[in-house]
Amino acid sequence: MVSIGMRKFRTRTDRQATLVGDDGRLPLDLPALFGRRAPVRLEIGIGHGEFIAQMAALHPDEDFIGVEQNELRVTKTAHKSLQIDAANVRLFTDEAHRFLHFRVPPASVHRVYILFPDPWPKLSHRRRRLMHRGFLLDVSRAMAPGGQLVIASDTHDYAFQALSNMTTLPGLWWNRYAPHGYRFDIPTRFPTVFERHKKSEGCRIAYLGFERTQEPAPSHQPWPEWRGNDREA
Repeated sequence: MVSIGMRKFRTRTDRQATLVGDDGRLPLDLPALFGRRAPVRLEIGIGHGEFIAQMAALHPDEDFIGVEQNELRVTKTAHKSLQIDAANVRLFTDEAHRFLHFRVPPASVHRVYILFPDPWPKLSHRRRRLMHRGFLLDVSRAMAPGGQLVIASDTHDYAFQALSNMTTLPGLWWNRYAPHGYRFDIPTRFPTVFERHKKSEGCRIAYLGFERTQEPAPSHQPWPEWRGNDREA
């Protein structure tokens, strides 16, 4: 069901469409996409757009890419970005892992944010969680040396699962929150809707932080055929 507040985003204006990319499968030409060469940040799962829009406005000398499966959220984020003159944003409607695998060039992004991914709390659904080893390998391939990966989740077992999966990528990442590997309740400048909601409920937020090493990423793995039409992540 679409909420009353989201219904207005069913129709995308021409101006909003200028910030929305195509739905192809070819790797992105980032200089052509933004009309310049600049450091690129990627948010995987943009939610309602508060974070990426405000970060882009704060860093006009950098470029921001957001990917989200929900088209209404993509349009809403374009709307919010234009409201604050954040023209350095490009948004895509796609499944996160597929977008990362096919469209993000190697070593092209300098920071990746994965903020409050769907936790799929039921045991029977946990296979749908995003941050499995194959996905994290593609993050490793997309990230430039020295780039940073930021993960936040109110579902602690999911955060620790992601932390465990990162340990299966030896030499590719340096844990910025060693020795424990995580931190709780770090102050954030632009909290998402989900973050504000969970904090209002008294939930503690787990944060993971990693920095990409100079180690070359493994070769690009073939896309599994069984995922060809999978829209879950």
